[in-house]
Amino acid sequence: MPNLVMVMPYQAYIAKAQAEGFRIFAIWDPAEAGRLFGAQAPAYLRKVEELVDGFRLVDFTDSAAYADAIRETVGETGADHVWHVGSEESMQLAYDVADELGKAVNSPASVALLNDKLAMRTLLRDKGISSVRFATASRWQDVEGLLADFTLPVVVKPAALSASRGTFLLTDPADLPAWGAELAALAYDGPLLVEEYLRGPEFSVETMTVRGEHHVLGVTRKLLGPLPHFVERGHLFGEPETPETRQVADLAVELLDATGYQCGPAHTEVILTAAGPRIVESQARLGGDKIPDIIRLGRGYDVKRAMFAALAGRTPPPIPDGGVGHIAYFAFPAGVLRSVSGVDEARQLDFVDTLNFPFSAGDVLPETVSSKTRHGYVILTASEDAEQATARADRVRELIEVEVEAR
Repeated sequence: MPNLVMVMPYQAYIAKAQAEGFRIFAIWDPAEAGRLFGAQAPAYLRKVEELVDGFRLVDFTDSAAYADAIRETVGETGADHVWHVGSEESMQLAYDVADELGKAVNSPASVALLNDKLAMRTLLRDKGISSVRFATASRWQDVEGLLADFTLPVVVKPAALSASRGTFLLTDPADLPAWGAELAALAYDGPLLVEEYLRGPEFSVETMTVRGEHHVLGVTRKLLGPLPHFVERGHLFGEPETPETRQVADLAVELLDATGYQCGPAHTEVILTAAGPRIVESQARLGGDKIPDIIRLGRGYDVKRAMFAALAGRTPPPIPDGGVGHIAYFAFPAGVLRSVSGVDEARQLDFVDTLNFPFSAGDVLPETVSSKTRHGYVILTASEDAEQATARADRVRELIEVEVEAR
């Protein structure tokens, strides 16, 4: 049974890995767990420790300690691989150290080319793939000087943040200081991108790579919320195969080939413009926003287990035909929640799998500016098509009534 050192393995991954024959030795950061799971983080980590064969805590922002934790865990366990398919922010160093030890699942270069938005844009430009006009700045104050080469609006975003944080549609240079304040609140001071604004329906391509061969599992339709923030209000898995979605999927595979990616999941976002598909970004992990869950519910396919089968060298079977899995997010007015009703009634609908509304009277509903500030979600299925799924999500939204007092 091979030994696998995993950085920040989620609870849901551990049993899947063990079912595919791996012993798991976990490395987690309590602060990262706190960011993801809030007050539940200590209990979450205790459960991870119960499930795995070995467990270590370290501060991911302390590069030396983090690197040593990986080296020591590999040395103690004789691990066959080091793998990180969690948050991008701590992923690169894990792959650098894994490569140093000869235990990397993917090369550090391939992971950087997928996760780093500037590295990916540069690669695509140099390869002549999915041409998108872009420019870079080191400070938000320098962005205005780059706008003469673009037609407004433009997309401005950090090169190295996930979950739509700091991504903004700039229609007026006067809005730059507000964007700069948002970056400061995120404690981000890295490279920035200015990109032409791509118009058209947006998709993500879910892939699984085995020994350098990229298998398209399916295409997810993305439903965007109101601009200027690019925060999805939902995802629909089960997009029918058409010439357009084949183009979208083929472009994602072309990117993966260009990076030299060898093993595991990837999640690539693509906009189908009037001039053809254009890549927005990609990540060397499973899709976020519970996309694996809507794939499982809609099609009965366990993507989380499939990625460990890929690590073991097993080709994933095709996803069967079936229904549509949908996650729809709630977006209520920002302010103090005074009352809420209809949640229990919505949960009882036969097509609802999960409904999450983590607020009570007296709580503050934040403005939704990233995936971390949404107001909850519903996961549901539809037996027919995307239209039926979105109609069902609308039914849930209609049932939930809130009274919010503006602050």
